[in-house]
Amino acid sequence: MTVKIIATDMDGTFLTDRKTYDKVLFDRLWQLCQEQDIKFVVASGNQYRQIIQQFPGRSDHIAVIAENGGHIVVNGKTLLEEFVSPHAVTRLLSYMESYYPEAIINLAGKKSSYMLQTTPTAVKEALRYYLPAMQYVDNWHRVSDDHFFKVTFLVEESLTSSIQKAINQRFRSDRLRATSSGFGCLDIIPAHVHKGTGLKYLLEYWGLTADSLLAFGDGGNDLEMLKLAKYSYAMANAAEEVKAAAAFQAPANEENGVLKVMASYLMKQEAEHTAFNM
Repeated sequence: MTVKIIATDMDGTFLTDRKTYDKVLFDRLWQLCQEQDIKFVVASGNQYRQIIQQFPGRSDHIAVIAENGGHIVVNGKTLLEEFVSPHAVTRLLSYMESYYPEAIINLAGKKSSYMLQTTPTAVKEALRYYLPAMQYVDNWHRVSDDHFFKVTFLVEESLTSSIQKAINQRFRSDRLRATSSGFGCLDIIPAHVHKGTGLKYLLEYWGLTADSLLAFGDGGNDLEMLKLAKYSYAMANAAEEVKAAAAFQAPANEENGVLKVMASYLMKQEAEHTAFNM
């Protein structure tokens, strides 16, 4: 058993519900990763600019699969970008405004995120953490000078599944796919893009295989990543379909479950390496 890549989702997985993690323990594990030449990868539906804020001082030493696989950055350098076509964005906006006018819409652009000025203040405040670069516009036609990684819809949680199915059927010809990260959040991304494709890209980039991949997740947008990894862990707080897709289960995010499993693997590999070189 040799782990060479550790990949983790963030919200509900690596982070507690208060958006924290045990930084002292992580610092020790980070050092072990460096000593054992293990790549640490964050795979999230969030923006790169938001993700990297959780790892101050390490932006030049970390790999990030952002936007559910649409934006891959290694050591501060962008390697891959996948965008939704402008035509598809326009169709998506028209569809949601016609059938689900109560939905909160966010365009995740390369330069910035965009939301309507009329978005409720409470929602703006709640999303500030996730969207550090934000522009508010009077109408969507004013947003033209950017490229979009995804379109995000915030809807009533009970409607998530039905809206997801409707979008996947209606926009199949646009080669788009709706994926859920939970809590009424739907990300609409290019159909061929997901965290699994992002990890496959990095495996090839580094000359490694999925047999050396340890991955953690809790939501529907983690399924492809978990199915790819040989050592796949669903969090104890994960959805049942995620647990079914994973080989193992980690303690809950509130218990810093990712770090606990990482510690077990890294310390075991360190002991094996020490014994081999004695």
